[in-house]
Amino acid sequence: MVVLGLVSFRVFPTHMGGQKGVALFYAHLKNELPVILAVSKDNRDSGGLESHPLLYPNKIMYRNLFCIRALKVLIRSKNIQVVVAEHSYTGWLAWLLHKPFIIHSHNIESGRFRYMHKWWWKLYRAYEGWIHRKADHNFFISEEDRTLAVEEFHVAKARSTVITYGIKEPVLHPDKLLLRKELNLDTYSWIFLFNGTMDYTPNYQAVETLINHIDPLLRQKLEDYRIVITGNRAPKDLIVKMSANENILYLGYVKDIDQYYQAADLFLNPVSNNTGVKTKLIEAIANNCTAVSVTSGASGIRRDLCGDKLVCVTDNDWKQFVSAIVQAMSARADTQAGFYDYYSWKNIAARAAEKINELKLRANKT
Repeated sequence: MVVLGLVSFRVFPTHMGGQKGVALFYAHLKNELPVILAVSKDNRDSGGLESHPLLYPNKIMYRNLFCIRALKVLIRSKNIQVVVAEHSYTGWLAWLLHKPFIIHSHNIESGRFRYMHKWWWKLYRAYEGWIHRKADHNFFISEEDRTLAVEEFHVAKARSTVITYGIKEPVLHPDKLLLRKELNLDTYSWIFLFNGTMDYTPNYQAVETLINHIDPLLRQKLEDYRIVITGNRAPKDLIVKMSANENILYLGYVKDIDQYYQAADLFLNPVSNNTGVKTKLIEAIANNCTAVSVTSGASGIRRDLCGDKLVCVTDNDWKQFVSAIVQAMSARADTQAGFYDYYSWKNIAARAAEKINELKLRANKT
């Protein structure tokens, strides 16, 4: 069985969490099933996968209507039997190809658009529910998203599976102090980390929260610390705000974020929207870094597998957030084996392949 993935945004080269979620999913799925990707024309390489730059990116996704013929030629020539639409954005395209198709949802997108105050979020919600019902199967990023889709979109539970964001179990650096020296962070007693794409509204707001609320409260309790912020695409006004604060160290995009998770004392997540899964939290805990998060920002995470590595506090209660930071600084618990097992890309890809094979079997019977 050959699987075609539809990806209508730039994934390669891979820098951000959403890009990693797609690239690593297919990199591991190809160990289970033959995989071919139809990607947007702004991709710069293939990431080691067979990729065909046939699609237009999301901002002009309506033009993908003119890609149907080329996609059908690809389907015939490669004997593709199942289509996986990455995000609900490409669901309509998969539906028009008249093949069994799966939507691989990374968020309930209309919920994210609502949080971002997009006026048209209700229109997208109507489409989103419709296309998820049309799909032969749905992969949701978390049990919370799956439950919402069943209850509000009326998606059949039997036609849905939780396929979460995954991790490759990292190689942990044996000496944190040496790692800090290598990263030029050894002059500070305490390192707190935040990572994210800076022009994404929830991350932009989180950085403002770190500057305006969390840092002033931390100053009353600690000395000689830095809040290290990594991530690309920072707007100029945000760079100015970060640069003006002596306790903020903005590094921009870093090639190996795992090293910074491992060097940090804590990962801070004041992102308060409750859509999808915060990949940054999964990555932090995978790197044995304790995370302090607002409750809504930890939605979708299997908290039962996190143990003491994830500390959650009430949304917008920044005094409680800072108190949790101070308490968590002395924590010494390690990430549990069950966490690595559940969030292993290898195991996630195997679960996805099982559902894809079941879908093909059902299609053959009909």
